[in-house]
Amino acid sequence: MHCPLCFLGQRQGRNFGLGEMPFATVRAAIGNALKEGLREVIPSTMGEPLLYSHFSELLELCMVSGVPVNLTTNGSFPGTWGTELGMRSLLRACSDIKVSCMGFSEESFSEMMPGGNFSRWKSNVERLVSLARTERSASGAQPVSTISLQVTLHKKFAPDAGAVHSILHWAQSIGIDRIKWNPAVFLSSAPDELVRQYALEPGEIQALKSQLVQFAKSSKVRCEGSLFFEPSLAAQEPCGEDSIPCPFDDELWVLPDGSVQHCPNPERRYGNPASPAARCSQCLMRCAPRSKF
Repeated sequence: MHCPLCFLGQRQGRNFGLGEMPFATVRAAIGNALKEGLREVIPSTMGEPLLYSHFSELLELCMVSGVPVNLTTNGSFPGTWGTELGMRSLLRACSDIKVSCMGFSEESFSEMMPGGNFSRWKSNVERLVSLARTERSASGAQPVSTISLQVTLHKKFAPDAGAVHSILHWAQSIGIDRIKWNPAVFLSSAPDELVRQYALEPGEIQALKSQLVQFAKSSKVRCEGSLFFEPSLAAQEPCGEDSIPCPFDDELWVLPDGSVQHCPNPERRYGNPASPAARCSQCLMRCAPRSKF
C-alpha cells in the first residue's frame, strides 16, 4: 500500500525508507533494553509490521523475554497472520493490537489505503475480536491483547458525522475495546496539494471533538487519541536541562542500522528538524490528553 498520508511519502526528494532491520539488531536492542527495565516493544515501520520477514522470531523473543508487543497494523493480516493460528499468536503476544482506519466506506478506504479491500478489512477485524473473546474465556489468568481502532481523521473522512457514528456503532457491536481518534499530521515538507486535499481546519477539528464527546458519552467503547489533547505546561517548555522532562524520555526508537533516537516527533524524525514544528513548544505529542470518555 502507498497511503497518501504516510510520513515517508510526504518527504519530497528524499530516500523513501531505511530498509529492513536485521534480526541481529533487533535481538541486541531488546537485550540491551531489558537491562534498563524494558516494558514493551512497539514495531513501528512506516509500513506494515506483519510484513517484516522476522516477525515470528520477534514475537518469540518477546514472549521468552516476558515483554509484550504493542502492535499497529493496517488490518490486511498478510500470510500466516490471517489464519486463526496466526491471529491467536498475536493475541497471546501483544498487549494491544491497533488496527488502522482512514476511511469507513469502500470509496474512502480504497483512496486512503490503496490496494486494500474494505470488506476484507472489516471481516479481519471482526474475526480478530471474536478470537480475542474466545481466548479470554479459555486462558484464565493468561493476558490476552486488547483490540483498538486507530482512526486517522482527514478532510475527506472526518466532516462526515455519519461515518464517525457508524464507526462507533460498529466498534461497539463487535466488541472493540478502544478507539484512538487522531487528526492527520503533515510534515513541513508535505506537498501543498496534499495538505489542501486532506488537512482539517481548526474549526473542523473542534467540531469533530464536540461531536465525539457527545457520541462517546453513550458508547461503551473507550475514546482516546490526539483529537482530545489539550496544551499542557510541559508543552511550553524546551527540552534539555532545567526543563520539564519530556514524557517520551523513557522511550527508545531504534533504527535499522542500530542507531537510537529519543524523540518521536515526526517533524524531527522524517521532516525538517529546524522547522518550528520540530520544537517542543509546538509538539503535539507533548500535550496532555483530556479525560478518557
